[in-house]
Amino acid sequence: PDLSVVSVHMKLTENNEAAIPDEEKLERTLPVHKINTDGQKKLEKPTDPIQFMWIGHSTFLVQFDGLTVLADPVFLYRCSPVQFAGPYRYRPVPCEIEDLPKIDAVIVSHNHYDHLEHDAVQKLNTRFSQIKWFVPEGLESWFRGYNCQNVTEMTWWDEASIERPDVKICCVPAQHSSQRTPTDAMKSLWCGWIIKSKTHTFYYSGDTGYCPVFKIIGDKYGPMDLSAIPIGGYAPRNFMKPQYISPEEAVKVHTEVGSKCSIGIHWGTFGPKQNFNLASSAKSSMVKDDVNRNRDDRNPFIIHSNGCVTTAIRL
Repeated sequence: PDLSVVSVHMKLTENNEAAIPDEEKLERTLPVHKINTDGQKKLEKPTDPIQFMWIGHSTFLVQFDGLTVLADPVFLYRCSPVQFAGPYRYRPVPCEIEDLPKIDAVIVSHNHYDHLEHDAVQKLNTRFSQIKWFVPEGLESWFRGYNCQNVTEMTWWDEASIERPDVKICCVPAQHSSQRTPTDAMKSLWCGWIIKSKTHTFYYSGDTGYCPVFKIIGDKYGPMDLSAIPIGGYAPRNFMKPQYISPEEAVKVHTEVGSKCSIGIHWGTFGPKQNFNLASSAKSSMVKDDVNRNRDDRNPFIIHSNGCVTTAIRL
């Protein structure tokens, strides 16, 4: 089927077809750790070699070697062109943009509404005047339209320096799609990102189907000290498989890129239909079994809590 039609249907559906439970059960199964004073101190003055915070869905903050990078910023209640219809949050954000430390750079994987939000872009650009934006080919003009000045548009295998010469950012392939309006399908690229310093490497896969490129990425840039890899929104497989990896495939990606520690993203946030089957029983479900079936405790793949500021070294 036409994935754009499926996407529109999913965005407009409001029925609770995923049987999202009441707030009490959500608090037990999917706790959100609202940022507190201690968490903000950790973010403002990191003491660990590499630390991260999963903000929800695919929004992810990572800090290492004096650098703070935010991936795919989305903070509104709905990931939609409008706030009166479309997929809504059944778990809130753990923080607001006002709570974030100084952001040096933002990486954007593609232009779908659950990965790119105009409101977040405007707020980040206003709050951090020197912020750098790294975006896939075809999106620079969109960001310029929101008065973003430091925009670097990249295509697969491009490399650039980020913040200082000893840290490079690399745009790497993913198997996905792009569309934001009825007329712009596939007119901009989609990608993953590598951020590599002398001491640490971070991999953000973006949305992707499974394909042979992950072994190539691992050979070229690995091993990865920390990776953020999607584990939700992958069903039904008959039409989602080309663009969304399953939890079992996520473990393969984790292994093939040589990740020492991976965090599952793209789950447990938006409903009603996209990924609640994973979120509803994250502690005991078959999905978690899939993630952990081939788990190597020396190189863990973690289903992590939303909002915790965590060091990757101690996981």
